[in-house]
Amino acid sequence: MLNTFLNRYKYCVFGVIFALSCAAVSVFKFEGYAFGLIVLAFCCTLQFIIKKEELSASTGKEANIISEDLFHRVMSIVPEIVYISMFDGTVKYISDGIETLTGYKSDEIYKTRIPLLQLVHPDDKENVSKQIQNLQNGSEATLEYRLLKKDGAYIWVSDRVNGVKNEWGNITHYNGIMVNIDERRIHDKSLNNLNARIHQLNDMVNHHAVRDSLTNVYNRRYSLVILQNEFNRAITQNKTLSCILMDIDNLESINNRYGYYIGDRILTEISRCLQKHIKSSDIIARFGDDEFLIVLPEIDKEELNRISGLLVNEVEKCLVKDEEKNINIPFRVIVGVSSITATTKNINDLIEQVSNALYAAKATNKNVNEEILKDE
Repeated sequence: MLNTFLNRYKYCVFGVIFALSCAAVSVFKFEGYAFGLIVLAFCCTLQFIIKKEELSASTGKEANIISEDLFHRVMSIVPEIVYISMFDGTVKYISDGIETLTGYKSDEIYKTRIPLLQLVHPDDKENVSKQIQNLQNGSEATLEYRLLKKDGAYIWVSDRVNGVKNEWGNITHYNGIMVNIDERRIHDKSLNNLNARIHQLNDMVNHHAVRDSLTNVYNRRYSLVILQNEFNRAITQNKTLSCILMDIDNLESINNRYGYYIGDRILTEISRCLQKHIKSSDIIARFGDDEFLIVLPEIDKEELNRISGLLVNEVEKCLVKDEEKNINIPFRVIVGVSSITATTKNINDLIEQVSNALYAAKATNKNVNEEILKDE
């Protein structure tokens, strides 16, 4: 115990001994005890200073130990994974949460020097490498990529990375905070699939709203919308606008004789033929059960007669065969044509004009057929 006291307060002990020795003598004309007290005071002060420094060093060391322990405990419970990495991908530090995320223990990664980039999915690796290179200027980036787990599966993570500079302004490493976003990505994928399905259904609804289900040309309702737009444009810009109304002669009789399947085949083949032989600016619509309306913008009456004759010839070349009876089904079409005139005030007038032209053509065709039968 005495040895411990002497070691702990050795400067004070030295001062006491020296002061007692000086008390009996005079030094430099001073009384011995006065000089001894001065030396004692100096030694005690020196002992106090040294003791304080030792205590501060001990306290600082203990504080560092407590701070480091606290840091590791905090890092072990936060859901984010904190890491420090060099630009070659080698990890200098990574928090224990990486084990929960990937199955790798932290020391398996930074002690074995496994580069994080090695665990990135091959399809994401190029993009991640490019963004890491961009961090050379000290900027920040948020990366989303798939990270390989120890069991061989991949998990989506979001990685907030920032480059760290030294006092000379050079990038030495980067810090990262990694978060599991696997559930969010699955949710986003499901949501994207749902949105794609909704768009698909909307496209189907919109398609059926404007198209005839059998022939895939425009239906009557939408053709009136288009005709109104073209009529307004023609009137405003002082341009011509013409129409053809095509009727399949005696389609009801064909249906009764050969079946409605054959009648539908004829309608389908006629619509295909018409679409082949008109311009992209022209519009075809199924206007009635056995009628097609062809809207021809900027076509005058003279050109209209040429086009209508061409279309009739091409349509009547179409062959529809009854496979069971091994025969071609004969059919004819009749057309009425009309253009905007000075008396055409709206699309109803235009439709009435072309309808009257069709009825007149049907009557003429009927009269011709009756004359042929009488001659026979």
